[in-house]
Amino acid sequence: MNLEQLRSIGLTKGEIKVYQALLELGECTKTALAKQSKVTPSNIYDITNRLLEKGIISKITKNGVAHFSPAHPRHLLSFLERKQEDIETEKQVVASLFPMLLKQFEHKDDQTTVEHFQGWNGLKTVFEDLLAECGKGDENFVFGASRGEQREQADRFFSKYSKRRAEQGILTRIIFNEDVRTRRQRMSVFVRPAYDVRFLAQSTPTEVLIYKNRTCIIMLLAEPLVVRITSKEAAASFKQYFDALWKIAKK
Repeated sequence: MNLEQLRSIGLTKGEIKVYQALLELGECTKTALAKQSKVTPSNIYDITNRLLEKGIISKITKNGVAHFSPAHPRHLLSFLERKQEDIETEKQVVASLFPMLLKQFEHKDDQTTVEHFQGWNGLKTVFEDLLAECGKGDENFVFGASRGEQREQADRFFSKYSKRRAEQGILTRIIFNEDVRTRRQRMSVFVRPAYDVRFLAQSTPTEVLIYKNRTCIIMLLAEPLVVRITSKEAAASFKQYFDALWKIAKK
């Protein structure tokens, strides 16, 4: 019996081991439970307490000795229902705080900040922010767009986000490195009217993305690195540089 899928509902590896051991043994003491689950006795106490709080197991005391039993499997559904109720409550809390948080965030947005993001998940965060902040008719600008060190993964990543950017009606002008011209999978999504594309004879893993008041310096290494500068002045300066390159770039 393998209950590893229960991790998807929030149970830890140790909780699954203990729960599975109880299903196999039925009612038992902490000592027997530790032996069957292969969880150290020092951890059994904390794990059984968490499972008791979740309502997944039960506990009785006989002659001063604690005995544990698995609760009926329907209590797993009850546990999920309680989690859903907690999520709804948390959503209401965030919704009530949202106006204040947005006001503070927008105030911070007027200040110059520098952030660092690492890996493909970090790059994903940057592009999710772009999609959240830009709407139909907004423009963003890219120069130095490259194949990247992980070319296949870069193709998949930029194909996905470029399609989403176009679907939102965001307009993008991009200056690619010349060697990207032959990357058919990558280039297939950069079509008008959402995209206007040109090329320069250069080769670098570093590109610059400009949207709103943000400038992102993106290094497409094996593990991407992104430095994001929030500054109207910096964005305007990089935009001037983009405009100069755009004039000499080729279609």
